[in-house]
Amino acid sequence: MSSSKQLIINCGASRVTAAVVSSGGGALQVEKLVTESLQYDYSNDDAWLDAVGLALRDLHGQHKFSGKASFIIPGNQVLTKTIRIPHVEASKRAQIIAFEAQQNIPYPLHEVVWDSQVVGDDGVETEVLFIACKSNTIDDFCREVAQAGFTVDTINAATVLDYNAIQFAYPEMDEDVLLINIGARSTNLLFKSAEGFFVRNIQLGGNSLTQNIADSLGKPFAQAEEIKHKFFNGDVDYSDDDSGAKLLASCSDSFMRRMSQEITRSIVNYRRQKGGAAPKRILLSGRGALLEGLSEQLGTSQKVPVEFFDPLQNVTLDGDVGAGSNSLRLEISEIIGAAAQDLVPDGAGVNLLPEEVQRAMEFSAKKPYLMLAAICLALAPWPAFVGYKQLSAGYERAAAATQAQVAPLQNRQATILKNSERAKDVSQSIRRVEGLVNSKSNWIQFFAELQESLTTAEDAWLDSLKVNREKSGKGQASYEVVVEGQMLVRETANGAGDVDQEVLSRRIKSLQDSFESSEFIVSSKPPKINWSSLHSGLNVLPFTINLVVDTAKPL
Repeated sequence: MSSSKQLIINCGASRVTAAVVSSGGGALQVEKLVTESLQYDYSNDDAWLDAVGLALRDLHGQHKFSGKASFIIPGNQVLTKTIRIPHVEASKRAQIIAFEAQQNIPYPLHEVVWDSQVVGDDGVETEVLFIACKSNTIDDFCREVAQAGFTVDTINAATVLDYNAIQFAYPEMDEDVLLINIGARSTNLLFKSAEGFFVRNIQLGGNSLTQNIADSLGKPFAQAEEIKHKFFNGDVDYSDDDSGAKLLASCSDSFMRRMSQEITRSIVNYRRQKGGAAPKRILLSGRGALLEGLSEQLGTSQKVPVEFFDPLQNVTLDGDVGAGSNSLRLEISEIIGAAAQDLVPDGAGVNLLPEEVQRAMEFSAKKPYLMLAAICLALAPWPAFVGYKQLSAGYERAAAATQAQVAPLQNRQATILKNSERAKDVSQSIRRVEGLVNSKSNWIQFFAELQESLTTAEDAWLDSLKVNREKSGKGQASYEVVVEGQMLVRETANGAGDVDQEVLSRRIKSLQDSFESSEFIVSSKPPKINWSSLHSGLNVLPFTINLVVDTAKPL
């Protein structure tokens, strides 16, 4: 039975957990697991990366973790959006997602690293989960990882991994369920149904309760965190009428009410977007779920059973890993979800590691071998120079071995150049999509000018508008906008003699000149007027005008 082993490191907001997980025959075994708490001011977002770097160094130096690892970053570090796109083939999906995502995120797409996960497809529309992280955050994260002695294999988002953990732990579950994973900085809500899943990250976690306590007591954040742990862990005894205990209990009640309100709002949003039923069951995970009274509060407000999620079902714990497994069950769901991604149906997951960063890190790992090869090449002629010809054969073998090491690197260089050309092609495709986006405002302005011309002309309207795009022999495109409309003739049209065709022709020509005055039009062809309509006794005069579009300002 073949098996594989991987190192997974979950970099949460308050702690970093590293686990060596092996899989074989559809089963998982946790062989080694170590958790390092992060030491930093939780109220300072910018201090998180430095704290993660220190924790990773401890994992490498003290616990001997090293090598290639799959990393998980918390939900508060990523942007998650559910978007709908037209159903297209998979090869074209990325461009459509990029275009739609740019309309839905608050910053330019080139400033983020993103990936997507398909969560539904009815043949007409595809529902996609768009997950992005700022590029500078990913770059700084990779730098900390490399300095700690690790190589990044993938960067996943904790937001979606609980979906895999539920499927792996409860493979027979077919009811609608809501998994609430309460972390230090944020809470991940994952709705699972027979049709798939829906996720939402809310910026409410254990630190929110700490901040409330700090504001109420007038204490620094770090001191309020210590008071919170001592009080809710029962390390300090308070009398029933103690004002401090009442204040802490009041902060706890306020936090639970806010959490319940956010969950209710998320359920309403889920049912409106997905058209699904309300969850029949709630599962709690994360250390924040240990808050006394929270499960009862949620059960009362949502009127469904509430229980703690056990991701360790169907998972074997090796050696001392099982010690303290009760608390472990609340912290390991994302790691189990990452390890089980390929073991469950339609496993969810993304990779926020840019390809160029991956190549750079792989090259950095090979630098010692390249330096060794360079030294061997430099020393190869030295024996002949000093006259030790008897050693020349040995150095020739060393040179041959070095060449054997260099050959694969040359092949990889060719692959890198090939990928670079592909990247240029993708960049050109993106620029074409951006061109379409930029032309959107041109159409809006052009339609406004057409409307103004029709209003000025009076008694005229357009029935249709189409665009003819042709390419000349030189590959340059020419554009024509063909408008078809009608003009109301207020005189009774009993025959051609009752209508002054010259006056009507001038009116249509005036309308054509008005169309030509648009900055998007350079010329037009003589209008086509259907006089037979008047001869037939109708009071409308159809016309057709071909407008030539300025290629410098295409529509």
